Order: sequence, then C-alpha cells, then structure tokens
Amino acid sequence: MATNSYGSGTIFQRGAIWWVQVCVDNKKIRQSSKSTKKSEAIKLRDKLLGKKHRREITGGPAESVLIAELLDDTLKSDIEESTRYIWKLVVEKNLRPFFGKIKAARLSTDLLDDYREKRIAEGRSHSTANRELSILRTAFHNGRKRSPPKVRIVPYFPMVKETTIRKGFLSDEIYTKLRDSLEHELKPLFVSAYVTGIRKGELLPVQWSQVDFDGGVIALERDETKGREARTVPILDGDMRDLLLASKKVRDESWPDAPWVFNRAGERIKDFRGGWEKACKEAGVPDLNFHDLRRTAVRNMRRDGVPQVIRMKISGHKTDSMERRYNIVDDDDLAVAKEFMERGMKLRKSAAVV
Repeated sequence: MATNSYGSGTIFQRGAIWWVQVCVDNKKIRQSSKSTKKSEAIKLRDKLLGKKHRREITGGPAESVLIAELLDDTLKSDIEESTRYIWKLVVEKNLRPFFGKIKAARLSTDLLDDYREKRIAEGRSHSTANRELSILRTAFHNGRKRSPPKVRIVPYFPMVKETTIRKGFLSDEIYTKLRDSLEHELKPLFVSAYVTGIRKGELLPVQWSQVDFDGGVIALERDETKGREARTVPILDGDMRDLLLASKKVRDESWPDAPWVFNRAGERIKDFRGGWEKACKEAGVPDLNFHDLRRTAVRNMRRDGVPQVIRMKISGHKTDSMERRYNIVDDDDLAVAKEFMERGMKLRKSAAVV
C-alpha cells in the first residue's frame, strides 16, 4: 500500500484506488477518491481539510446521523401532546420529505433558504415557514445536547421578521353566521372558544367528567393547560350551555362510554381545519383564524366589565401582554371612547361658563 502524507491528511492506495484519511476530533475519517489518479485524492484531501477547518465535519457517529433521526427524537421528546400532534403533521408533510434524507452535518443555511422559497412558492407565508423551521431548529439543538451528541454544529437558521400582528375579531353578526355554517360537531367547540377565550389545545382534551352543569363550570386539569395550572371557566347560559347539553344528550344516547366533550361520533376531535375553513368562507370571513376567537372573548369580557384579573384567569393569561400586544381596541371601542370624551368636554365647558 503506497502512502503519502500531506499536512494533517494522508493519501494511500488500496489496490489501484486512491484513498484519503483525515483525523478529526481524534477520530480517523476515511474516504475513497474513487479514482486511480493520485491528483483526485489530493483534491479530496484538501476538500476534507477545508471542511475540517470550517467545522463542517466532525469525528464520531454524528457524521452519519440523518435529519430524519433528529426529527424522530424531537417528536418523542417531552412536549405537550397537543404540540406533538401539530409538530408531527408538519414533520411528516413538509420537513421530512425535504430534509429527512440529508445528513445533519450537511445542513446549510442555503438549504434552509431553499426550503423557505419552496414554501412561499406553494402559497405559504413567511410566518408559516418560520414556525416550521423553528421545529427543525429545536431538533438540532436537542441533538446537540444528547450524550453523545448527534449534532456538533447547529447552522444559522434565517428567520424573516414578522411585522404583522393579527388583530382579527368576530362581530356578533358574523358570530351567528359562522355558528350556523359550522357542522354540528364543531358548534360546541366554536361557541365555547368564542365565549371563554380558552385555547384550542386546552379545549380539545376536555372530558365530560370535567363539565359541571349544575355548578355551571368546566374544570381544566393542570396537565391540559399551557401554563400548567388548573383553572375553572364558566358555562354561560345561551348557546354555550345549550350546545353542550345537546352534545351530552347525543353522547348518552349513542356512545355513552365516550369521554370526550368535543367529538365526532364519540372520537375526540383532533383536526378540524377543513370544516373550519369551509364554514368561514360561507360566513364571509375566509381569513378568520380560530385564535381570533380568543382575542374576541377577551375583548368582550372587557367590554362587559369583567375585571382584568378575572378575565385573565378565565382565558389563561398570566400577564396582560395579550391586550397590550394586540392592542384590543376596535371601531366600536373608539366610538364609545369618543362619546365619553365629548361628554366630558361638554361638562367641562358648562362648568367653565358657570
């Protein structure tokens, strides 16, 4: 076997084929030049040394880990079940097909840019691309923390600044139209979110054992809430109570052993985007987001005079950041403010004349 050393890299022959060996992190990395020409081996050696210098290659098993493995590890990690469900949809539909077969050590910022361009070309927003890439970034950071690490270097993840904050609200008129447009299984879920502002991920796991019609409350368990704190929310008379009672009656008659409040034929509702989007189009609000119900509920509670500390307990906010961030003021609020301000000015002028 002929051998020649060049700096920290070595080239040698196995039969007629030239090979390269580079030492990285005290581990030997060998690659075939797949050529009988020594010059090709020299080129390969220099390329590997350059990657070593830029920390694009490292020694050990991390070199062979595929991104698919990192995604699998993340889906099995300690995350909320509602989060795991959504992340799995994103991983299987978008991230895995694009990145899955790529070695983690070869992920580059250029590839991340390519993914964003693909998603934008498919009609998705930069915000959506940001959310999806953040899952991949979490997978890489988790891989780097493992023992031994499955990732040595986490590349730069370019995120587009999101300057548009959603300020959607649901008017009383559109509420009625949307309620009537929804399939009957989704109506209790929709009305409960509209009235209380409870997050979708907190509503979907609710079971009938948590619903107290006599006391007029729903008890949210600690492990079901985003803030990891149990809380109780009211069942209001009207649509919310009526629809929940109707759903309970159907459940008792048709599938009495089913525990889920928000269900289809006794099975827990997990994904209802199709039915939601269809109903929103029929109601004339195609861009309405389910999360807009949360903002609407907080605004309505404030209008109704519910103290801030109480509405925060109902909706599950720990701070008043939502009201500050989304600037919960609309044209009706401004009209009321205008009326009060003008009344105040008239009173002050009258007092000045006297």
